[in-house]
Amino acid sequence: MNGSMKDNDRSTNAVGLKEVTDALRSAIASGERKPGQRLIELHLCEFFGVKRGMIREALQKLAHEGFVRITRNVGASVEEFSRGDIEQVYDLLSVLEGVAVRLATTFVTDSQILTMEEFLKRMEETDKQDVFSRYNEEFHVLLCVLSENKRLISLTDNLRLSRRFFGYQSFFVPGQTAISKDEHGRIFQAIKDREPLKAEQLMRDHLINAKNMLVKWLYRPL
Repeated sequence: MNGSMKDNDRSTNAVGLKEVTDALRSAIASGERKPGQRLIELHLCEFFGVKRGMIREALQKLAHEGFVRITRNVGASVEEFSRGDIEQVYDLLSVLEGVAVRLATTFVTDSQILTMEEFLKRMEETDKQDVFSRYNEEFHVLLCVLSENKRLISLTDNLRLSRRFFGYQSFFVPGQTAISKDEHGRIFQAIKDREPLKAEQLMRDHLINAKNMLVKWLYRPL
């Protein structure tokens, strides 16, 4: 199952909660399901061939992740973010994660270097957007945690919740995954070489580049 909702025969196959959730998430991130579009439970039940309880559970999970908005007495719809929302979140994260990497680089251990290498290896080996997105987020979280700055970690965690929707969406931008892998590698090398200022600048550039590519793709002429 590749996550697209364009297979008309999907409803004939037995699917589970994870498959329903993954398919809806990918449909939203790819733009197949548009911002603000209603997600009607009955229609989704018919499409996937599952009971309403599973659809509700999937929508609740996606709402927690920031992909869906659930409004009382109205129902679920695809979350909407403005261009300003996207730019502000990325701009703030670029500064905060840059500081986090600078702090972490000053006292990173050999064991932590090995952990980073494992994350990069996993990202390099996968060609699945949802898996890469998860590893990407975990890698960024790890770098922030290694800063050992509790306030910074809290701030980035809150911003990352807002970014989860369009952060995942960014990996549908043509070429973004390959660019991200390359930039992660250069950030890692600066950390490994114990060059905190270089690592900070590379992280800032990485997130600003991701922002610019996403905004250009989302607001491209149709």
